[in-house]
Amino acid sequence: MGIAAWLGFLSLHGEENQVVVISPHWDGIQAETSRAFAAWHLKKYGSPGTVRWRQTSGGTSQIIRFLRSEFQAAPSAGVDVLYGGGVDPYLDLKKDGLLTRYDPPADILNQIPAELNGMHIYDPDHDWFGAALSGFGIITNERAREAAGLPVVKTWSDLTNPHLFNWIAGTDPRASGAVLAINEIILQAYGWDKGWAVLMEISGNTRNFVASSASSAVEVGVGDAAYGVAIDVYGQSQAGFYGPQNVSFVLPQGQTVITPDSIAILKNPPHPEMARRFLEFVLSRDGQLLWMMPKGSPGGSVRYVINRMSVWPSLYKELAGITPVTTDPFTMHSDFVYDNKLGSHRRGILSVLIGAWMIDTHDVMARTWKALNSPAMQKLSPEKQKALLAEFVAPPCSEAELLHLADTDWKDPIKRTALLNQWQNEALHRYKTQLAEIAPN
Repeated sequence: MGIAAWLGFLSLHGEENQVVVISPHWDGIQAETSRAFAAWHLKKYGSPGTVRWRQTSGGTSQIIRFLRSEFQAAPSAGVDVLYGGGVDPYLDLKKDGLLTRYDPPADILNQIPAELNGMHIYDPDHDWFGAALSGFGIITNERAREAAGLPVVKTWSDLTNPHLFNWIAGTDPRASGAVLAINEIILQAYGWDKGWAVLMEISGNTRNFVASSASSAVEVGVGDAAYGVAIDVYGQSQAGFYGPQNVSFVLPQGQTVITPDSIAILKNPPHPEMARRFLEFVLSRDGQLLWMMPKGSPGGSVRYVINRMSVWPSLYKELAGITPVTTDPFTMHSDFVYDNKLGSHRRGILSVLIGAWMIDTHDVMARTWKALNSPAMQKLSPEKQKALLAEFVAPPCSEAELLHLADTDWKDPIKRTALLNQWQNEALHRYKTQLAEIAPN
Protein backbone atom coordinates (compact mmCIF):
# COMPACT_ATOMS: atom_id res chain seq x y z
CA MET A 1 0.00 0.00 0.00
CA GLY A 2 1.62 3.26 -1.17
CA ILE A 3 1.08 6.93 -0.26
CA ALA A 4 -2.24 7.16 -2.08
CA ALA A 5 -3.55 4.11 -0.30
CA TRP A 6 -2.29 5.46 3.03
CA LEU A 7 -4.17 8.70 2.42
CA GLY A 8 -7.19 6.57 1.62
CA PHE A 9 -6.72 4.83 4.95
CA LEU A 10 -6.77 8.18 6.74
CA SER A 11 -9.97 9.19 4.96
CA LEU A 12 -11.69 6.03 6.14
CA HIS A 13 -11.71 7.41 9.68
CA GLY A 14 -14.53 9.68 8.59
CA GLU A 15 -16.78 6.82 7.53
CA GLU A 16 -19.21 6.13 10.34
CA ASN A 17 -20.58 2.78 11.49
CA GLN A 18 -18.31 0.78 9.22
CA VAL A 19 -15.77 -1.88 10.12
CA VAL A 20 -13.42 -3.48 7.60
CA VAL A 21 -12.92 -7.18 8.30
CA ILE A 22 -10.69 -9.73 6.60
CA SER A 23 -11.57 -13.35 7.14
CA PRO A 24 -11.12 -16.90 5.83
CA HIS A 25 -14.67 -17.67 6.99
CA TRP A 26 -16.96 -18.95 4.26
CA ASP A 27 -19.65 -16.75 2.70
CA GLY A 28 -22.43 -18.05 4.94
CA ILE A 29 -20.71 -16.97 8.15
CA GLN A 30 -19.83 -13.62 6.63
CA ALA A 31 -23.42 -13.00 5.54
CA GLU A 32 -24.96 -14.06 8.85
CA THR A 33 -22.40 -12.04 10.82
CA SER A 34 -23.11 -8.92 8.77
CA ARG A 35 -26.85 -9.26 9.33
CA ALA A 36 -26.60 -10.00 13.04
CA PHE A 37 -24.02 -7.27 13.71
CA ALA A 38 -26.20 -4.68 11.95
CA ALA A 39 -29.17 -5.64 14.14
CA TRP A 40 -27.09 -5.68 17.34
CA HIS A 41 -25.56 -2.28 16.52
CA LEU A 42 -28.96 -0.81 15.77
CA LYS A 43 -30.34 -2.07 19.08
CA LYS A 44 -27.38 -0.80 21.11
CA TYR A 45 -26.32 2.34 19.28
CA GLY A 46 -29.42 3.43 17.38
CA SER A 47 -28.06 2.84 13.87
CA PRO A 48 -27.06 -0.28 11.93
CA GLY A 49 -23.40 -1.22 11.76
CA THR A 50 -21.90 -2.19 8.43
CA VAL A 51 -19.26 -4.85 7.89
CA ARG A 52 -17.16 -4.38 4.78
CA TRP A 53 -15.41 -7.66 4.04
CA ARG A 54 -11.95 -7.29 2.54
CA GLN A 55 -11.78 -10.09 0.01
CA THR A 56 -8.63 -12.02 -0.87
CA SER A 57 -8.06 -15.21 -2.79
CA GLY A 58 -7.19 -18.32 -0.82
CA GLY A 59 -7.34 -19.11 2.87
CA THR A 60 -5.65 -18.02 6.07
CA SER A 61 -2.07 -18.35 4.80
CA GLN A 62 -2.76 -16.03 1.87
CA ILE A 63 -4.50 -13.54 4.17
CA ILE A 64 -1.51 -13.41 6.52
CA ARG A 65 0.87 -12.91 3.59
CA PHE A 66 -1.35 -10.09 2.34
CA LEU A 67 -1.45 -8.37 5.74
CA ARG A 68 2.32 -8.61 6.19
CA SER A 69 2.86 -7.14 2.76
CA GLU A 70 0.52 -4.25 3.51
CA PHE A 71 2.16 -3.52 6.85
CA GLN A 72 5.59 -3.51 5.22
CA ALA A 73 4.41 -0.80 2.83
CA ALA A 74 2.48 1.43 5.26
CA PRO A 75 1.62 1.89 8.96
CA SER A 76 -1.80 0.30 8.40
CA ALA A 77 -3.15 -2.52 6.29
CA GLY A 78 -6.39 -0.58 5.82
CA VAL A 79 -8.20 -3.38 7.66
CA ASP A 80 -9.69 -3.20 11.14
CA VAL A 81 -10.19 -6.80 12.18
CA LEU A 82 -8.82 -10.25 11.38
CA TYR A 83 -11.58 -12.78 12.00
CA GLY A 84 -10.99 -16.54 11.94
CA GLY A 85 -8.07 -18.70 10.95
CA GLY A 86 -7.31 -20.54 14.18
CA VAL A 87 -4.84 -19.27 16.74
CA ASP A 88 -1.30 -19.70 15.35
CA PRO A 89 -1.47 -16.73 12.94
CA TYR A 90 -2.49 -14.52 15.84
CA LEU A 91 0.49 -15.65 17.87
CA ASP A 92 2.76 -14.67 14.98
CA LEU A 93 1.07 -11.31 14.41
CA LYS A 94 1.24 -10.53 18.14
CA LYS A 95 4.95 -11.37 18.16
CA ASP A 96 5.47 -8.89 15.31
CA GLY A 97 3.48 -6.16 17.05
CA LEU A 98 0.69 -6.11 14.45
CA LEU A 99 -2.28 -6.46 16.82
CA THR A 100 -4.10 -3.92 18.99
CA ARG A 101 -5.18 -4.65 22.56
CA TYR A 102 -8.90 -4.76 23.29
CA ASP A 103 -10.51 -5.03 26.72
CA PRO A 104 -14.03 -6.49 26.50
CA PRO A 105 -16.72 -5.41 28.97
CA ALA A 106 -16.38 -7.32 32.24
CA ASP A 107 -19.79 -8.99 31.89
CA ILE A 108 -18.61 -10.56 28.62
CA LEU A 109 -15.07 -11.49 29.65
CA ASN A 110 -16.34 -13.12 32.83
CA GLN A 111 -18.27 -15.62 30.69
CA ILE A 112 -15.15 -16.85 28.85
CA PRO A 113 -12.66 -19.14 30.61
CA ALA A 114 -9.03 -18.17 30.18
CA GLU A 115 -8.02 -21.73 29.21
CA LEU A 116 -9.39 -25.03 27.96
CA ASN A 117 -7.30 -28.16 28.55
CA GLY A 118 -4.18 -26.05 28.92
CA MET A 119 -4.75 -23.97 25.78
CA HIS A 120 -5.47 -20.24 26.05
CA ILE A 121 -8.95 -19.29 24.85
CA TYR A 122 -7.84 -15.68 24.75
CA ASP A 123 -4.53 -13.90 24.94
CA PRO A 124 -3.50 -12.94 28.50
CA ASP A 125 -2.60 -9.49 27.14
CA HIS A 126 -5.99 -9.20 25.38
CA ASP A 127 -4.41 -8.92 21.92
CA TRP A 128 -6.60 -11.72 20.51
CA PHE A 129 -9.67 -13.70 21.59
CA GLY A 130 -11.25 -17.01 20.71
CA ALA A 131 -14.45 -16.09 18.88
CA ALA A 132 -15.56 -19.72 18.68
CA LEU A 133 -14.04 -23.12 19.38
CA SER A 134 -12.97 -25.43 16.61
CA GLY A 135 -12.60 -29.18 16.37
CA PHE A 136 -10.89 -31.01 13.54
CA GLY A 137 -12.39 -34.14 12.07
CA ILE A 138 -13.55 -36.24 9.14
CA ILE A 139 -16.45 -35.45 6.82
CA THR A 140 -18.14 -38.32 4.97
CA ASN A 141 -20.72 -38.37 2.21
CA GLU A 142 -22.72 -41.32 3.47
CA ARG A 143 -24.65 -41.82 0.22
CA ALA A 144 -21.47 -41.96 -1.87
CA ARG A 145 -19.81 -44.22 0.68
CA GLU A 146 -22.68 -46.69 0.75
CA ALA A 147 -23.10 -46.69 -3.03
CA ALA A 148 -19.42 -47.51 -3.49
CA GLY A 149 -19.40 -50.10 -0.72
CA LEU A 150 -16.81 -48.19 1.30
CA PRO A 151 -16.23 -48.52 5.07
CA VAL A 152 -17.28 -46.20 7.88
CA VAL A 153 -14.41 -43.94 8.91
CA LYS A 154 -13.99 -42.72 12.50
CA THR A 155 -10.24 -42.25 12.99
CA TRP A 156 -7.42 -40.67 11.00
CA SER A 157 -5.84 -44.08 10.37
CA ASP A 158 -9.14 -45.36 8.93
CA LEU A 159 -8.45 -43.03 6.00
CA THR A 160 -5.36 -45.06 5.10
CA ASN A 161 -7.42 -48.05 3.92
CA PRO A 162 -6.33 -48.73 0.30
CA HIS A 163 -9.99 -49.29 -0.65
CA LEU A 164 -10.44 -45.53 -0.25
CA PHE A 165 -8.09 -44.84 -3.18
CA ASN A 166 -9.26 -41.78 -5.13
CA TRP A 167 -12.19 -41.21 -2.74
CA ILE A 168 -10.63 -38.53 -0.49
CA ALA A 169 -10.79 -34.80 -1.23
CA GLY A 170 -7.66 -33.03 0.00
CA THR A 171 -6.44 -29.53 0.73
CA ASP A 172 -2.94 -28.11 0.44
CA PRO A 173 -1.72 -27.32 3.98
CA ARG A 174 0.42 -24.51 2.57
CA ALA A 175 -2.81 -22.69 1.73
CA SER A 176 -5.01 -23.79 4.65
CA GLY A 177 -4.13 -23.24 8.28
CA ALA A 178 -6.92 -25.62 9.34
CA VAL A 179 -5.59 -28.53 7.28
CA LEU A 180 -2.03 -27.86 8.42
CA ALA A 181 -3.38 -28.04 11.98
CA ILE A 182 -4.98 -31.42 11.18
CA ASN A 183 -1.67 -32.70 9.79
CA GLU A 184 0.12 -31.51 12.94
CA ILE A 185 -2.50 -33.18 15.14
CA ILE A 186 -2.00 -36.50 13.29
CA LEU A 187 1.77 -36.26 13.71
CA GLN A 188 1.46 -35.59 17.41
CA ALA A 189 -1.34 -38.09 18.06
CA TYR A 190 0.55 -41.01 16.48
CA GLY A 191 4.14 -39.85 16.93
CA TRP A 192 6.44 -38.61 14.16
CA ASP A 193 7.18 -41.88 12.32
CA LYS A 194 3.71 -43.42 12.53
CA GLY A 195 2.05 -40.04 11.98
CA TRP A 196 4.06 -39.44 8.82
CA ALA A 197 3.06 -42.89 7.58
CA VAL A 198 -0.62 -42.06 8.19
CA LEU A 199 -0.27 -38.78 6.28
CA MET A 200 1.47 -40.53 3.39
CA GLU A 201 -1.19 -43.20 3.05
CA ILE A 202 -4.03 -40.69 3.32
CA SER A 203 -2.34 -38.63 0.60
CA GLY A 204 -1.97 -41.76 -1.51
CA ASN A 205 -5.74 -42.20 -1.31
CA THR A 206 -6.44 -38.54 -2.12
CA ARG A 207 -7.94 -37.76 -5.51
CA ASN A 208 -6.88 -34.10 -5.65
CA PHE A 209 -5.67 -31.19 -3.53
CA VAL A 210 -7.37 -27.78 -3.57
CA ALA A 211 -6.36 -24.48 -1.98
CA SER A 212 -9.29 -24.18 0.42
CA SER A 213 -10.58 -26.61 3.04
CA ALA A 214 -14.05 -25.19 2.42
CA SER A 215 -13.81 -26.30 -1.21
CA SER A 216 -12.77 -29.85 -0.32
CA ALA A 217 -15.65 -30.08 2.17
CA VAL A 218 -18.03 -28.99 -0.60
CA GLU A 219 -16.62 -31.72 -2.86
CA VAL A 220 -17.57 -34.25 -0.21
CA GLY A 221 -20.95 -32.63 0.31
CA VAL A 222 -21.93 -32.90 -3.36
CA GLY A 223 -20.56 -36.45 -3.60
CA ASP A 224 -17.56 -35.84 -5.84
CA ALA A 225 -15.57 -37.43 -3.02
CA ALA A 226 -16.65 -39.70 -0.19
CA TYR A 227 -14.30 -38.44 2.52
CA GLY A 228 -12.31 -35.40 3.55
CA VAL A 229 -10.67 -33.84 6.59
CA ALA A 230 -12.06 -30.54 7.77
CA ILE A 231 -12.44 -28.06 10.55
CA ASP A 232 -15.83 -28.45 12.19
CA VAL A 233 -17.27 -25.24 10.73
CA TYR A 234 -17.06 -26.72 7.22
CA GLY A 235 -17.97 -30.28 8.20
CA GLN A 236 -20.98 -29.20 10.25
CA SER A 237 -22.19 -26.78 7.57
CA GLN A 238 -22.26 -29.57 4.96
CA ALA A 239 -23.97 -31.96 7.40
CA GLY A 240 -26.48 -29.27 8.27
CA PHE A 241 -27.22 -28.46 4.62
CA TYR A 242 -27.60 -32.03 3.34
CA GLY A 243 -28.78 -33.63 6.57
CA PRO A 244 -26.69 -35.83 8.90
CA GLN A 245 -28.09 -38.97 7.30
CA ASN A 246 -26.47 -37.90 4.02
CA VAL A 247 -23.31 -36.14 5.21
CA SER A 248 -21.69 -36.88 8.56
CA PHE A 249 -18.90 -35.23 10.51
CA VAL A 250 -16.95 -36.94 13.29
CA LEU A 251 -14.22 -35.80 15.68
CA PRO A 252 -11.78 -38.74 16.05
CA GLN A 253 -12.02 -39.70 19.71
CA GLY A 254 -8.79 -39.09 21.59
CA GLN A 255 -7.06 -37.93 18.38
CA THR A 256 -8.10 -34.33 18.02
CA VAL A 257 -8.00 -31.08 19.94
CA ILE A 258 -10.35 -28.20 20.54
CA THR A 259 -8.74 -24.87 19.72
CA PRO A 260 -9.87 -21.24 19.57
CA ASP A 261 -10.88 -19.79 16.24
CA SER A 262 -9.76 -16.28 16.95
CA ILE A 263 -10.45 -12.63 16.31
CA ALA A 264 -8.29 -9.53 16.81
CA ILE A 265 -8.05 -5.84 16.03
CA LEU A 266 -5.11 -5.16 13.73
CA LYS A 267 -2.50 -2.48 14.23
CA ASN A 268 -3.62 1.06 13.33
CA PRO A 269 -7.21 0.15 12.43
CA PRO A 270 -8.95 2.73 10.21
CA HIS A 271 -12.13 2.47 12.33
CA PRO A 272 -10.91 1.78 15.87
CA GLU A 273 -14.21 2.39 17.65
CA MET A 274 -16.17 0.23 15.23
CA ALA A 275 -13.49 -2.45 15.49
CA ARG A 276 -14.00 -2.54 19.25
CA ARG A 277 -17.76 -2.72 18.80
CA PHE A 278 -17.39 -5.58 16.33
CA LEU A 279 -15.32 -7.60 18.79
CA GLU A 280 -17.80 -6.79 21.53
CA PHE A 281 -20.62 -8.17 19.39
CA VAL A 282 -18.78 -11.35 18.39
CA LEU A 283 -17.85 -12.14 22.01
CA SER A 284 -21.24 -11.13 23.42
CA ARG A 285 -24.20 -13.36 24.15
CA ASP A 286 -25.82 -12.29 20.87
CA GLY A 287 -22.69 -13.16 18.91
CA GLN A 288 -22.28 -16.52 20.63
CA LEU A 289 -25.95 -17.46 20.18
CA LEU A 290 -25.46 -16.97 16.45
CA TRP A 291 -23.08 -19.95 16.52
CA MET A 292 -25.25 -22.20 18.64
CA MET A 293 -28.91 -21.62 17.82
CA PRO A 294 -30.63 -23.58 15.03
CA LYS A 295 -31.15 -21.87 11.72
CA GLY A 296 -34.41 -19.92 11.71
CA SER A 297 -34.75 -19.72 15.49
CA PRO A 298 -34.55 -16.48 17.51
CA GLY A 299 -30.91 -15.45 17.80
CA GLY A 300 -29.81 -18.01 15.23
CA SER A 301 -28.84 -17.75 11.59
CA VAL A 302 -31.48 -16.88 9.00
CA ARG A 303 -30.25 -18.30 5.71
CA TYR A 304 -27.16 -20.43 6.34
CA VAL A 305 -26.46 -23.29 8.74
CA ILE A 306 -23.53 -22.52 11.05
CA ASN A 307 -23.47 -24.89 14.06
CA ARG A 308 -20.26 -23.89 15.87
CA MET A 309 -19.02 -24.33 19.42
CA SER A 310 -19.29 -21.25 21.62
CA VAL A 311 -16.60 -19.94 23.97
CA TRP A 312 -19.32 -19.44 26.63
CA PRO A 313 -19.57 -22.66 28.73
CA SER A 314 -22.95 -21.60 30.14
CA LEU A 315 -24.65 -21.84 26.74
CA TYR A 316 -24.17 -25.62 26.43
CA LYS A 317 -26.40 -26.36 29.42
CA GLU A 318 -28.81 -23.53 28.67
CA LEU A 319 -29.34 -24.69 25.08
CA ALA A 320 -29.28 -28.44 25.69
CA GLY A 321 -31.95 -30.05 23.51
CA ILE A 322 -32.19 -26.88 21.41
CA THR A 323 -28.80 -26.37 19.80
CA PRO A 324 -27.69 -28.67 16.96
CA VAL A 325 -24.17 -28.51 18.45
CA THR A 326 -23.88 -31.86 20.25
CA THR A 327 -20.30 -31.55 21.56
CA ASP A 328 -19.60 -29.70 24.81
CA PRO A 329 -15.85 -29.02 24.65
CA PHE A 330 -15.79 -28.00 28.30
CA THR A 331 -16.74 -31.52 29.41
CA MET A 332 -14.62 -33.47 26.91
CA HIS A 333 -11.66 -35.49 28.17
CA SER A 334 -8.78 -36.85 26.15
CA ASP A 335 -5.42 -38.29 27.14
CA PHE A 336 -3.94 -36.74 24.00
CA VAL A 337 -2.23 -33.47 24.92
CA TYR A 338 -1.44 -31.24 21.96
CA ASP A 339 1.91 -29.43 22.10
CA ASN A 340 1.05 -25.99 20.75
CA LYS A 341 4.64 -24.76 21.09
CA LEU A 342 5.91 -27.63 18.92
CA GLY A 343 3.23 -27.04 16.30
CA SER A 344 3.99 -23.32 16.11
CA HIS A 345 7.74 -23.94 15.97
CA ARG A 346 7.68 -26.08 12.83
CA ARG A 347 4.53 -24.83 11.10
CA GLY A 348 6.24 -23.11 8.17
CA ILE A 349 8.77 -25.79 7.34
CA LEU A 350 6.32 -28.65 7.92
CA SER A 351 3.80 -27.34 5.42
CA VAL A 352 6.48 -27.12 2.72
CA LEU A 353 7.86 -30.57 3.54
CA ILE A 354 4.38 -32.09 3.22
CA GLY A 355 3.83 -30.13 0.03
CA ALA A 356 7.04 -31.42 -1.52
CA TRP A 357 6.53 -35.08 -0.58
CA MET A 358 2.78 -35.49 -0.96
CA ILE A 359 1.33 -32.73 -3.18
CA ASP A 360 3.84 -31.36 -5.71
CA THR A 361 4.78 -34.97 -6.50
CA HIS A 362 1.28 -36.38 -6.00
CA ASP A 363 0.79 -37.83 -9.46
CA VAL A 364 3.77 -40.19 -9.12
CA MET A 365 3.17 -40.68 -5.40
CA ALA A 366 -0.44 -41.84 -5.90
CA ARG A 367 0.58 -44.22 -8.69
CA THR A 368 3.19 -45.71 -6.37
CA TRP A 369 0.65 -46.13 -3.56
CA LYS A 370 -1.73 -47.83 -6.01
CA ALA A 371 1.04 -50.14 -7.18
CA LEU A 372 1.91 -51.02 -3.59
CA ASN A 373 -1.64 -52.33 -3.21
CA SER A 374 -1.94 -53.98 -6.63
CA PRO A 375 -1.78 -57.66 -7.71
CA ALA A 376 1.73 -57.00 -9.03
CA MET A 377 2.87 -56.41 -5.46
CA GLN A 378 1.68 -59.88 -4.47
CA LYS A 379 4.16 -61.45 -6.86
CA LEU A 380 7.01 -60.22 -4.67
CA SER A 381 8.21 -61.98 -1.55
CA PRO A 382 6.56 -61.02 1.76
CA GLU A 383 9.88 -59.59 2.94
CA LYS A 384 10.17 -57.42 -0.18
CA GLN A 385 6.56 -56.22 0.15
CA LYS A 386 7.14 -55.22 3.75
CA ALA A 387 10.37 -53.41 2.89
CA LEU A 388 8.78 -51.46 0.01
CA LEU A 389 5.83 -50.33 2.11
CA ALA A 390 8.13 -49.30 4.98
CA GLU A 391 10.28 -47.33 2.56
CA PHE A 392 7.24 -45.61 1.02
CA VAL A 393 5.94 -44.30 4.35
CA ALA A 394 9.32 -43.49 5.93
CA PRO A 395 9.73 -39.77 6.73
CA PRO A 396 12.49 -37.99 4.79
CA CYS A 397 14.08 -36.83 8.05
CA SER A 398 13.71 -37.34 11.77
CA GLU A 399 11.64 -35.03 13.91
CA ALA A 400 14.79 -33.69 15.55
CA GLU A 401 16.36 -33.00 12.14
CA LEU A 402 13.29 -31.07 11.00
CA LEU A 403 13.33 -28.91 14.13
CA HIS A 404 17.04 -28.25 13.63
CA LEU A 405 16.42 -27.21 10.02
CA ALA A 406 13.61 -24.92 11.18
CA ASP A 407 16.13 -23.03 13.30
CA THR A 408 18.96 -23.02 10.75
CA ASP A 409 18.72 -23.52 6.98
CA TRP A 410 15.02 -22.65 6.85
CA LYS A 411 15.77 -19.08 7.90
CA ASP A 412 17.99 -18.55 4.83
CA PRO A 413 15.93 -17.96 1.64
CA ILE A 414 18.56 -19.55 -0.60
CA LYS A 415 18.96 -22.63 1.58
CA ARG A 416 15.18 -22.83 1.94
CA THR A 417 14.76 -23.07 -1.83
CA ALA A 418 17.50 -25.66 -1.99
CA LEU A 419 15.72 -27.73 0.67
CA LEU A 420 12.47 -27.62 -1.27
CA ASN A 421 14.18 -28.79 -4.45
CA GLN A 422 16.03 -31.49 -2.54
CA TRP A 423 12.83 -32.84 -0.97
CA GLN A 424 10.98 -32.90 -4.28
CA ASN A 425 13.85 -34.69 -6.02
CA GLU A 426 14.22 -37.23 -3.20
CA ALA A 427 10.49 -37.93 -3.22
CA LEU A 428 10.36 -38.45 -6.98
CA HIS A 429 13.41 -40.69 -6.89
CA ARG A 430 11.88 -42.86 -4.16
CA TYR A 431 8.50 -43.19 -5.90
CA LYS A 432 9.92 -43.90 -9.35
CA THR A 433 12.37 -46.44 -7.99
CA GLN A 434 9.58 -48.26 -6.18
CA LEU A 435 7.35 -48.25 -9.26
CA ALA A 436 10.16 -49.85 -11.25
CA GLU A 437 10.64 -52.54 -8.58
CA ILE A 438 6.96 -53.41 -8.33
CA ALA A 439 6.06 -53.45 -12.00
CA PRO A 440 9.19 -53.32 -14.18
CA ASN A 441 8.56 -52.71 -17.86
